[in-house]
Amino acid sequence: TGFGLTCLSMSVAMLSLSSETFFPEWAFQLLLFIALVVLIIGCLGGRGAVVSFKTLQHGDYNYWLIVLTTVVGILIAAELVTAVWAVVSLGVVSSDTATTQSDGLTESFEVGLKDQLTNEPELWWDWQKTFECCGYDNNTIPSPLATGKYCTTNTLTSADPCKRQFWADVDSNALPFAIFGIAFFAIQLTVCISSMCLACIIR
Repeated sequence: TGFGLTCLSMSVAMLSLSSETFFPEWAFQLLLFIALVVLIIGCLGGRGAVVSFKTLQHGDYNYWLIVLTTVVGILIAAELVTAVWAVVSLGVVSSDTATTQSDGLTESFEVGLKDQLTNEPELWWDWQKTFECCGYDNNTIPSPLATGKYCTTNTLTSADPCKRQFWADVDSNALPFAIFGIAFFAIQLTVCISSMCLACIIR
């Protein structure tokens, strides 16, 4: 519940300041959705724990925990899909079908990111200056996003595209995120199994 309230506060703050960030608005809406789901899970788990002894004593189903198990199961499935996308995007495995689907998700993310960068020209100029890059995937003028200090009309004299640095930073930080994701997944799996048992689904 504390984590959910933290995410809720962050999402509200970020949505109110979305004009000062690079990330698309849907990223903050996703964070708000996650916050609400975590809060719902906390409420379901708390109420389910309160009535668990009584339901176990009488051999009844604990519908609070049944709903909790369903919600956590859906989250686990969604996280597995995200994990597969991340693995394919980073090139850990190779599959034509998987790569096609992963490229579609990556393209959707980049389209939203480009729109946000176009709407925030001053922040985008500062970003290019700080990281000494030019544009996102096209580093020559007159590309709409090639507006930085290090941009020219020649690819030889223009700085490298910022896309390379962005994804390089993602790759360099992949291990910490992977460790956190595995730990979080293990906790969710434990919650799911425990709630199944306490809900008298397994008798």
